Amino acid sequence: MKAFITLFLSSATFGAVAAIVYWFSSHEIIGTLMLGLMALGLSFAAGYALLAEKNAQLPGDEETVQHKESAGEVLGVFTKESAWPILLAFSILALFVGVVWSPFVAAAGIGAMLLILWRLSAESARV
Repeated sequence: MKAFITLFLSSATFGAVAAIVYWFSSHEIIGTLMLGLMALGLSFAAGYALLAEKNAQLPGDEETVQHKESAGEVLGVFTKESAWPILLAFSILALFVGVVWSPFVAAAGIGAMLLILWRLSAESARV
C-alpha cells in the first residue's frame, strides 16, 4: 500500500502545483478548478488507502519480492461474463450526450444508470 499512497500523493501534489501555476498564468477558473479537483480526488484516494487499508500487505511494498513469487495471488472477485459494466458505460454516455443535446436523453441515461446499478449490485451480492 506504500507504493500506492506515494504514487497518488505525488500525483495530487503535481495537480495542485499545476493548478496554481495555471491560475497565475491564465486566470482561467475552469481549468484551475479541474486541476484542483484532480488533486482533491487523488488526495482522497490516498487518504482512504492510508486510513482504511493501512494494514494491507501487498507484494509490491516489499523490495525483495520477485514478480513470479506473487503470481496467482487472489486479488478479488471479478465477474467476467457480466454485461452490466458495459451497459453502465453506455448509460453514462447517454447522460453526457443528453446534457449537451436533449434533457430527455439525459433523463433516460439517469434512469438506465440507476436500473443498471441496481442490477449490478444484486449480481455482485450473489457472488
